[in-house]
Parts: sequence; C-alpha cells; structure tokens
Amino acid sequence: MIKYLLPLLAALFVMPAAAQKNKGKGILPRDSITDKFCYTDVGENANADKAALQEKLEKWIKQNYNTDEEHTTVAQDGDTWTIHDREALPQRARKFVAYDLTVDLKDGRYRYKLTNLMYTATGTYPLEDKMATDKKSDLREIDEILERVLGSLNAALQSEW
Repeated sequence: MIKYLLPLLAALFVMPAAAQKNKGKGILPRDSITDKFCYTDVGENANADKAALQEKLEKWIKQNYNTDEEHTTVAQDGDTWTIHDREALPQRARKFVAYDLTVDLKDGRYRYKLTNLMYTATGTYPLEDKMATDKKSDLREIDEILERVLGSLNAALQSEW
C-alpha cells in the first residue's frame, strides 16, 4: 500500500507546479526564447513608403492614445515607435493590463511587438508572475483587448487612404 501512496503523493505535488509554469498556455502567445507573453507580426502595405506609413501610424496614435494621461507614453527613436499604455478589463473593478507596443517602419512594411504585459489588481505584476491572475476568463479578456488593439493598428497601416 505504501509503495502506491508515495508516487500518488509525488504526483499531487508536481502537478500544481507544472500547471503554474504553463499559466496562460493556449490563450496568450509566448516568445519562444524568453517564454514571456508576446504578440509579434510583420505587416505589409506595398503601396506605402516609410513616410506614408509613419503618417498613418501618427494618425492612429492620435486617435487611440491620450498622451496627457499619466499612464500613456509615446516615444519615437528614428523609425521605431514605442507606446506604453494600459487597458481596463471590462466589468472588472480596478483591473488593468499594461503593455509596451513597439512598431518599426520600413518602405512597404512594418513590424510590431507587444511585450511587457503587466497585470494590475491589488498590486502590479508581470503577467507571467504567479502573483498575477490565473483566471482563464481574465486571460481571455486580456487576449481580446490586445487583439483588438493590434487589429486596429493593422487596419490603420494597411488602409489605402
């Protein structure tokens, strides 16, 4: 009896640790190198040069971000734009996800990378941290929010006008 009890107890202690390591798996994409949550892609607009893409990006930033708010910053370094902002989780009192969105521009194409996801509820933690949320409903809402931001960015940069 004891020889069966020991493997059972070991499995009970190992399974929660494995589940914590894979938190968010299948809902939010991870960087294969850093294992942090990260959204990245390359978009194309063959009809737009770098200046036209920059104009579209600046217009999109003005429409979607208020840089007068203390939690929103926009910085430009050459052809690279970095936006730091936070979004509220719908119908969740005082729960936010903050992120850094970096956009690199070239003639006819652009690359974005959304990283440094921070979860704020009673404290602020990296989303990968065990102190951040592990609720699948929160992770799904975070994914929907970030996909909406990136969908809006893609639509703006790929538009023909």
